[in-house]
Amino acid sequence: MLIVCSANAQKIKVNKIDKFSKEQIIETSFEKIVSDRSVLGSIGSGLIKNVWIAFRKVGNNEYLRLKWCSNQVISMSKDADVIFLDKDGNTYTFKNTEFTIAGEGDGTVGLLGSALYGLDIYLTGNCEALEDKKITDLRINTTDGYIDFKVNHEDKISKTYKVFKSAF
Repeated sequence: MLIVCSANAQKIKVNKIDKFSKEQIIETSFEKIVSDRSVLGSIGSGLIKNVWIAFRKVGNNEYLRLKWCSNQVISMSKDADVIFLDKDGNTYTFKNTEFTIAGEGDGTVGLLGSALYGLDIYLTGNCEALEDKKITDLRINTTDGYIDFKVNHEDKISKTYKVFKSAF
């Protein structure tokens, strides 16, 4: 039972000093915040919506990483908005760092879904603003318009950020 609990806990995955740049690199494990439970998304022709997040720091630059496992080729423009909504209706906007197009296996963590298309997105914004927030919804702006997600684990982003912050 203890092994199962620790497998689902947020943790620091990387904490090292780059030997060339001498910059500290910190990254958390990926944590699933959106689970697609729809029949159409899972086995039909609907859009799959599975999303994981992690925090990454390289030197003084902080990123919110987002992986979105899908079954369609999707792209995002550089500076496209990703907006988080908390339980009080407040929004937190992050920007995509570069043009991103779905690739096979790019949006998943582990082997499950590795044959599906997905996005591996690096976002910039105020990561600290997500601390102690219960995030209920997520909107990702793609080149074809926006797609909304219901966050299944409202406190997971906040908990992951706290683990991230503890490594500084």
